[in-house]
Amino acid sequence: METFFAVAFSFPTVVFSVLLCVAILYWLISLLGMGDIDADGDIDAVGDFSGLMVTLGLQGVPLPLVLTLLFLFGWLASYFVDLVFGSLVPAGVLNWLYGAAVIFSALVASVLVTSIVVRPLRPLFRRAFLQPLQKRIVGTPCVVISSRVTETSGRGETVLDGAHLVLQIRSHSPLSRRERAVIIEHIPDKNAWWVVPESEFHSGGTTG
Repeated sequence: METFFAVAFSFPTVVFSVLLCVAILYWLISLLGMGDIDADGDIDAVGDFSGLMVTLGLQGVPLPLVLTLLFLFGWLASYFVDLVFGSLVPAGVLNWLYGAAVIFSALVASVLVTSIVVRPLRPLFRRAFLQPLQKRIVGTPCVVISSRVTETSGRGETVLDGAHLVLQIRSHSPLSRRERAVIIEHIPDKNAWWVVPESEFHSGGTTG
């Protein structure tokens, strides 16, 4: 037990220990009803971070769950690496370089493992939360944030209950960055939304 605490609360593992403690505290507060868990698995994170989440294969489940898994797997990787090799590294600059390398390697490993773990969880969150979300999002305006929107690609930002949400959007009419559109239909198999230009929507041309 003494060895466990010595490794868990020494550099570099202590970095993940602190992050994991914060995540555990968050879940405890949520379970006590003092906080809300963002369980809209169909929504990406706000801004450019959403693109990173998709690239890493971490989209489709609540962000708090993704972060918790990242911290957990990062902690496990860092702990066992430091347990085996930590005593072999001399103190000083080499120890800091070693720690930085362990943290980076643990992060890479945790991203890979988390992307595999969340894959089977996505349908669960989609079934549980997508239908109410669809009804609330359809009909809301959005702003194009990608360079363009076509029938096969594009992203837009909308505001729902004061929260800025970034969605994958598609349009039969080409749209450019900062143009306004209206969400008219969900595309379940692509986890995206059909939109039409705002002017077309108000003129009555809403067929998708």
